[in-house]
Amino acid sequence: MTVIKYILLLTEILLLILKFLYYIFHDIYTLIRPIKKKSVANEIVLITGAGHGIGKELAIGYASLGATVVCWDINEENNNETMNDIKKKGNDSVYAYRCNVADEKEVFRIAKKVKEEVGDVTILINNAGIVFMKSFLNQSPDEITHGINVNVIAHYWTLKAFLPSMIEKNHGHIVSVSSIAAFFSVHYGTVYCPTKSAVPGNSFLIE
Repeated sequence: MTVIKYILLLTEILLLILKFLYYIFHDIYTLIRPIKKKSVANEIVLITGAGHGIGKELAIGYASLGATVVCWDINEENNNETMNDIKKKGNDSVYAYRCNVADEKEVFRIAKKVKEEVGDVTILINNAGIVFMKSFLNQSPDEITHGINVNVIAHYWTLKAFLPSMIEKNHGHIVSVSSIAAFFSVHYGTVYCPTKSAVPGNSFLIE
C-alpha cells in the first residue's frame, strides 16, 4: 500500500512539473506571437454575483471595454451600488436586477425580463457563489443545500435560460468561475470544495 502511495505521489509531482513547463513554453510562445485580443464592445455580458468581489470587478472591467453589462445579485443594495459605480465612470449601458440564482423560476423570470429590456445575453459569467467555513457536523442541512444550489445547481438554470439563444445565433461565450479549492482541500471545505470541483466538470460536459 505504501509503494502505491509513493507511485501516486510521484505521478502527481510529474504532472505538476509537466503543467509548469507547458505554461512556461505557452507564455514564451505568446510573447513571440501575441494572441489578438477579442473585442467585447457591444456584447451583452451578464454576471451573477455582481454585487461584490470578483463579480463587481468583472462588471466594472467589462463596462470599461464597451460591453453592455447586466448585473445579477441577490443583494439588491450591493448590486445597485455596482451599477452606480459603473455609471459614475461614464458608462450608462449597465443594468441591475435582483435575482436569486438558486431559484429556478426566478432565474427564468428575470432572464425573460433581461431579454425584453436589454436583449440577448452573449456572454454569461456564472460567478455567484457562497461558502460556509464550518466543520461538516456543524453545518445545518439548509446551509449544505443552499451551498450546493448556489454553487452548482444555479449554473444549470442560467445555462438553460441563456444557452439556447447563443446556439441559435451561433454566437456567445460562457464563463464559469470556480476556485483553487476545486483542486486542493481547504479546511472546513466539506461542501465548498466539492461544489467548486463540480463547476469545471459541468462546463466540460455541456453539449
